[in-house]
Amino acid sequence: YRSARTVDQGHSDKLIADHVVLHSILGLFSGFHQFYQPEQKICLETAYKALASRDPAKIARLNSQATGALLGFTVERGPSTLPQGGTGVFVTSGCVPKGSVVAFYPGTVYYPHEAIFFQSIGNSFIFRCIDGVLIDGNDRGLSKMIFNSCSQRDRQGPFNVCDSSWLTACLQNPLAIGQYVNNQSKELPANVAYQEFSVPMDFPFHLRQFLPNVFYSPHSAEDLTQRALRLVVLVSVRDIGAGEELFSTYFTVVR
Repeated sequence: YRSARTVDQGHSDKLIADHVVLHSILGLFSGFHQFYQPEQKICLETAYKALASRDPAKIARLNSQATGALLGFTVERGPSTLPQGGTGVFVTSGCVPKGSVVAFYPGTVYYPHEAIFFQSIGNSFIFRCIDGVLIDGNDRGLSKMIFNSCSQRDRQGPFNVCDSSWLTACLQNPLAIGQYVNNQSKELPANVAYQEFSVPMDFPFHLRQFLPNVFYSPHSAEDLTQRALRLVVLVSVRDIGAGEELFSTYFTVVR
């Protein structure tokens, strides 16, 4: 089922401005639990000990509570209301105002020239950005192994530069479930839409641990100053109440 959305000539296809997306992300991440406080003087021994003593289930619970307090709503996965819809995403508490960042589309980020054939076999979780960049949001099999491998590759000592907890049952970022949002139908029109966002190079290092995306290819010296991480967020197109399932538009014709 396709839908059309009109974008005025000369305007980018954005539901909300990039600075609004950034402000929302920074505000949310700043309220999340951190195993090592950014104002502390870095001591690797202390950081490794703090990392080893983390309780993932407790952190997931605390960050879910923080999400509700900061955003005024929470979202979770559950059985879809669509026949044969599998897993869906629901607003479980509060109300989502129009124009809010509701979820992130997690996964490994591939440039158009990078190999993704084997990962793509039987994989319905690959998101294609407008410039051909791909995001593999599959949390199982080879896709899961690749994300974990890339995450460990980019890790700086005890400090993660991305969030791999979306591959587990204990989500450090409770909004990193956007890959499970189902497509709209004629009876259930979309209430969220995808929006691409590039993470600025000066994004705080201590908050990168909550970004649920990682590059497939390793960084080069040039990348450190030129390559911005691609995110895809889901933005509400109307107010969404508690108990409602989120529906997006898999096929949108922009005109």
